[in-house]
Amino acid sequence: MSIARVSTYAWLAFAAVSLFWGTTFFAIRIGVESFPPFLMAAFRHSIGGILICSYFLLRGYSLPPISSLKVFAVNGFLMLVLGNGLVTWAEMYVSSGLAAIICSLTPVWIVAFNSLTKGREALNTKIITGFIICLLAQILIFKDNLAEFSSTGYSVGIVFVLIANIAWALGSVYAKNHKTDTHPLLGAGLQMISGGVVLHIIGALLGEWSHFSPNSDAWWSLAYLISFGSILAYGCYMYILKHMPATIVSTYAYINTLVAVVLGWLWLNEQLTVAMFAGVIVTLTGLWLVNKGFNKA
Repeated sequence: MSIARVSTYAWLAFAAVSLFWGTTFFAIRIGVESFPPFLMAAFRHSIGGILICSYFLLRGYSLPPISSLKVFAVNGFLMLVLGNGLVTWAEMYVSSGLAAIICSLTPVWIVAFNSLTKGREALNTKIITGFIICLLAQILIFKDNLAEFSSTGYSVGIVFVLIANIAWALGSVYAKNHKTDTHPLLGAGLQMISGGVVLHIIGALLGEWSHFSPNSDAWWSLAYLISFGSILAYGCYMYILKHMPATIVSTYAYINTLVAVVLGWLWLNEQLTVAMFAGVIVTLTGLWLVNKGFNKA
């Protein structure tokens, strides 16, 4: 699919994903101050999924066949349970800006997995150079935060965000390569419900209900995440996965990162050192090279 053939609706959906998912890192950070993380992610996706599916069912749509439901269940686990659930937990210990910077590596993973599933999308010099630049950028970002790795929560949080990146990329490539005849937004709702159910189970098993006492800020954050992060942005993401090249879709992470870092710095007083800022720029440069190389391939 060429860029010239991408519709205006797809570009608008891409813009929504790029902007609103950048703000969700900020909203999650506020929410997990008092909302148990896995239950917060569970409420976010299950409520969003129920609202979406109810809308389509009331309009006369029928549930898709079992084969499609399996695809949505796999996507829900990879992208929402692992991808979003682990990031939500990690933000109890890792700043929203830093989580977004690490998540900006998602396009690298998407390109890597895409090249494995489709032989014609082979790696080239630009892609490999971009990978190396992104790796060096992460070293630059963390060089002033080495002391924080002595904290178990911080270290585990970083690992969880990395696992979440890989799971999200796997889910994106899986969704791209397993097309269904279901409306993309209805499919997104079914993924949210399946992911939400698993997240509720995880939260219960971890005993999160025993300290469930969200404050008003957390409830407002949840409302924002349901409406803009899940219903709007996730629905748009499922749409553009079907209507845009994967390499273009993956670039939403560039804008996400900048939005999240600036919001965290302005409103949450999160640290933004010269090294971190330089790391963001270098990371985005590496990602740009990866996508340029992928387009050339």
